[in-house]
Amino acid sequence: MKKIMVVFTFVVCVEPYKFEAVDTLLNLGEAIIKKGHQILGIFFYGSGVYNINKDINVGSSMRNLPKRLEEFINVHTIGLSACSTWINFTGLKNEVFIPGACQVGLGGLSEWMAQSDRVIFFGAGG
Repeated sequence: MKKIMVVFTFVVCVEPYKFEAVDTLLNLGEAIIKKGHQILGIFFYGSGVYNINKDINVGSSMRNLPKRLEEFINVHTIGLSACSTWINFTGLKNEVFIPGACQVGLGGLSEWMAQSDRVIFFGAGG
C-alpha cells in the first residue's frame, strides 16, 4: 500500500526566542520531512515577521535562529514568506531578510493554505 504524503504549511505569529516557537517548528519540520511528508512553506505574521531578520544580535551564547531557518529552507527547498503589511509596520527592509525570504500579502498565505492538508500555527496571533 502506498503511503499518502501530507502537505503542511506553518504560520508563525510570535517573535524570535519567545516560547521556543521557531525551535519547535524546526524540530517538527525535520520530523515531518523524515516521515516523507512535505512542508510547502513557512509564513510569518504579526510580530512573527521579526524572525526573518538575519541581523538579529544573538550574541555568542544564544542559538542563531535566523541561520537555522535559512539552512532549513535551503536544505529542504521550503518557501519562506512574511506578511507585507506587518513588514511595513515594523520597518524591516529587504536587505535584512534571511536569503530566500520574501514578503507577500495574505493572498499568498491563502494559496498555500488551499494547497495544504494541514496548517499549523505557532504563537497566539498577530
